[in-house]
Parts: sequence; C-alpha cells; structure tokens
Amino acid sequence: MHFVVGSNDSPPHDWNDFLLKLDTGTIYNTAEYAEYAEKWLGWKPQFLRLVDSKGNIVLQNLLFEYNRGMKKVPGPIRNMYKRFFKILRWNYGPVATSQDSINYFFKYLKTTKNQVYGITHPFTNLSDINFSKQKWATFLINLHNTKQDLYENLEKNSARKNIERSIERNVTVEEITDKSIDEYYCLLRNYKDPEGKEHFDPNGMHDFWHILKRAGFAGFLARKGGIPIGGLMFSFFNKYINEWGVARSDIDTDQKLYAQDHIKWKIIEWGIDNNMNWYDLTGFNPNPISKKEEGLLRYKKKWGGQQYDVWIIT
Repeated sequence: MHFVVGSNDSPPHDWNDFLLKLDTGTIYNTAEYAEYAEKWLGWKPQFLRLVDSKGNIVLQNLLFEYNRGMKKVPGPIRNMYKRFFKILRWNYGPVATSQDSINYFFKYLKTTKNQVYGITHPFTNLSDINFSKQKWATFLINLHNTKQDLYENLEKNSARKNIERSIERNVTVEEITDKSIDEYYCLLRNYKDPEGKEHFDPNGMHDFWHILKRAGFAGFLARKGGIPIGGLMFSFFNKYINEWGVARSDIDTDQKLYAQDHIKWKIIEWGIDNNMNWYDLTGFNPNPISKKEEGLLRYKKKWGGQQYDVWIIT
C-alpha cells in the first residue's frame, strides 16, 4: 500500500472529524490541545496525516516539536543546539484505520532523524518497530455497564468503603464551573508546590480551561463545610475520559475524608449519565520497581477496570 505524508503547522478543517470516527481518537490529538500546548508549553505542533492511494485519510497524529533542556545551553551555541536536538513527542497516538498505516508512520519517523518520545493508545496494536519501547499500562472502566454493576465491581474494603466514609463525613462533590475554577487552581497550586517555589500563572489555568472545554473538558471539586479539599479534572472528547490534575488538601489527608475516591466515583456516574464509553485511569508501571509504584498499581486496580498495555516509544 502506498501512502502520502502530509504535515501542517495548523489543523486542517476536518482534523477533529477524523478523530471522532475511531475509538483511538482522544483529546491529546485535537486542534484544541495543540492550541493550548503551543501557547502555554511552547511546543510547536505538527498535524501529520497519511493518505492512501485512493485519497482516503488513514492516519493522523499530532506531533510536537520542542527542545529539551535549553536553559542549560550557553547562549552562543543555543541556535545550533535547537537545530540538531529537536524532539518530536506525542501522546495516545497515532490514530489510524489500519496496521499498515501505523507501520508506515514509524518508518517515516525514522527518516526525520529526530529524537522521539511517544505514548500509544491502549487500543493500539503495536507490531515490531525499529524504536526502543517500554511497556506501560492503564486500567479502563467500561462505562456501558450499569452503576450498580460498576459499584459492586469496586474493591469492597478500599474503594467502596472509602466512598461511603467520604459521604458519611459530609464531603460533597460538585462540578467545577467558571466561577469555581480559581478555587480548584489554588488547591492544585498548593498541592503541587506547597513551598511556593514555582511560578503559577492563573491566566494560564483560565486559558487551559476555556480552550479544552471546546473539545470536551470538565472537573469535580470536593468540599467539607464549604471549604475545597480536593479536585480532579477530566477530558471526554470522543466519549473517552482521561484524568487530569489531581489536587488534594491537607484537610483531606489529615481527616481521612477520601475526597479523591468520592470524586472518582462521581466521574464514573457522570460518564454513565452522559453516555461515555471508557474511563481511562492513566498510566502505571505494570512491573513496579518501588513501593510508590506498587501503591499506585494497587490504587488503580481497586476500581475494577480492565488492564491494557500502553507503549512508551523512544
């Protein structure tokens, strides 16, 4: 099969339409995500397409070009460094109609002679490619099941009990709105950087929120006595839920309020009510090498999802 490669700096008018036709299309390949990443992360987007000999679009992948570690490079040689040390990265791609097009995509990448860092979608079948690859994994919850079935599928002594404890301790969960996004932002900032060493731009959070909402983005905020104690965002482009931005307060931890478990269950309920297909609990090491990784695996496993392989390509 003969393929033609096309690459543009801006998205074709029907870019997102192709993603919506396939199960592997997620927000990470959308024009909206490209807009956010270029504006706030400084990544240069490349909208790559493969077209077959009949003129059919058979593959798309949103690639980002960036230079790693530029701050450590002396000014006089920085331009040369940019030229020879470009990295192409992507997340949850490529989005393709056939195995042949996926194989051709990786052959094409070799010709660019760039370093790459990519993560495949859980539904992607990856054959032998001439790249290094590391097995990663995720759990997917099938949201076509009933709430009762999914609740009974949760681990009784951790997930279910923690949700019930959170409710008994008067934790409430609500959807994040344009009015409460700043409360979530403050919670996230304090959780990620408790000592206040990093610079956080609230305008960036507002822009992130409004740009990705166009593609399908939401979140939940947990409160105790009106005070925000936990938050979690999620995308839902193409009826596929991905988690974003865990935020947790000391109140939640110290008082054992289990806000994150409560929020996760609310997302599952929301997904069923809004006819979503899958809830992706994000990646983990299927062969943990530390206590932290072991704990992360246990936490994700307790939600009763099915394990899928994900590959990190370098």
